Amino acid sequence: MSSRKHIRLKLLLDEGVHLPQSYPQLNNLYDVIHVSQVNLKGEKDKKIFDYAKLNSRITVVFNIKDFRKFISLNHPSIIALSTNLTDKQADLKICKVLRELKPSETKGHLISITNSGIDKKGVSKFQQ
Repeated sequence: MSSRKHIRLKLLLDEGVHLPQSYPQLNNLYDVIHVSQVNLKGEKDKKIFDYAKLNSRITVVFNIKDFRKFISLNHPSIIALSTNLTDKQADLKICKVLRELKPSETKGHLISITNSGIDKKGVSKFQQ
């Protein structure tokens, strides 16, 4: 069985999501920044997502209804966290998702993470 090479993906945590230090494993394994670290605190969702696109960062959010409209084939994917997850649960589950993420899923996907599981939907699911 071949082992997969670890890819250090880049993530942008939205304003409602805690700072990277709250997710020690995620912060250790991946390039994680918070909107407040790049002067985007209080900015509109479009400006935040534009920054994520420009910097090829997967956006991690709670308010998926505001970000769903940005999902597009050539844009970074979005991870939607359930507000019912503790920081520790979110840390473990996001790391699990990213470890298992196929290269094709880093763009154009909505990845929902809840207590009950993980759901990945590609952009084609939104265009129907």
